Amino acid sequence: MSEKHLLVAGASGFIGSAVVDSFAEAGWQVATVGRSTTAPSHFPHLSADLLEPHTLASLKPSLKGVTHLFYSALKPNSDPGVEADENAAMLENLVAALRGAGAGLERITFVQGGKIYGAHLGVYKTPAREDDSRHFPPNLYFRHEDFVKSLESEGIKWTALRPDIVIGHSIGSAMNLGNLIGLYGALCRETGTAMQFPGSDVAYRNVLVNVTSAELIGQAAVWAAVEEKDGAYNLTNGDVFRWSHVWPKLAEWFGLEVGEPQPISLTQRLGALRPVWGNLAQREGLAQTDPDRIALGSFGDFIFHVEKDAIFDVTKARQAGFTGMSLRSDEALLAHLEGMRARKLIP
Repeated sequence: MSEKHLLVAGASGFIGSAVVDSFAEAGWQVATVGRSTTAPSHFPHLSADLLEPHTLASLKPSLKGVTHLFYSALKPNSDPGVEADENAAMLENLVAALRGAGAGLERITFVQGGKIYGAHLGVYKTPAREDDSRHFPPNLYFRHEDFVKSLESEGIKWTALRPDIVIGHSIGSAMNLGNLIGLYGALCRETGTAMQFPGSDVAYRNVLVNVTSAELIGQAAVWAAVEEKDGAYNLTNGDVFRWSHVWPKLAEWFGLEVGEPQPISLTQRLGALRPVWGNLAQREGLAQTDPDRIALGSFGDFIFHVEKDAIFDVTKARQAGFTGMSLRSDEALLAHLEGMRARKLIP
């Protein structure tokens, strides 16, 4: 393989950081780009605001050698129209800068996730397949996909990776379910309460769920680039589960009784317990005294109250030759908690 140069946008998130690690292990030249003035990894970092094309203009010498772009940058907005416009502009500005620099761009790999199917709306056709009809727009991922398809005639290939709920390590993410479980369990233990599932009984006992480990996404990104896999691919750990099967194991890890499902607002209650967390973090010498940096309750308030199956069909990626989807999600979640403890995020 001739030398390949990967540029990663969104490297500070749990997906981007896992992708950086996977490509580095595979021997690729890697660089990152984003608003931060400090590098999210030990690889070269280009500081730019993707919404401001002029900030990319000075990066031409560094962009010229890029052959592959991995894009997982995201700017959330509660207004789906604004969110679609801003996120479309970010990707399009970056690609324009690469082309303006004379980069021999061969492939764009980007992350879509469950939102492409309407998972953010609480219900969608399941198991979701890559060729399912779109929901009523707008949706930022529709814009991304339509844009990269427009580049096909110029020889630029594309791959869309579609993981479901991602379990990985990052700080300051709005959608970090693994960290949220760790934060919640630690506070349950600190306050002497059972680790009750903070959602409805239906969500706990009836609904089928799947999640995706960030490291698996990194492996899939390398696979798609090396094997030149075009189009969209769903990615999960490979199994499905009900929270009632997994939650007792999580409670046991914390040394807690599991209790019964009890729907609450994690946003409200974690906010009320900020002083408790601050005291706990100081006493135990934890890395983050601000619980919002670890996880936000709002994501759990959505996920733990979904009362319809939320699962992907991953047959397409398996038939195409990706063999990584053979994980047990309960084991992946427990490994994530161990990782949080090793990072001094929870006691």
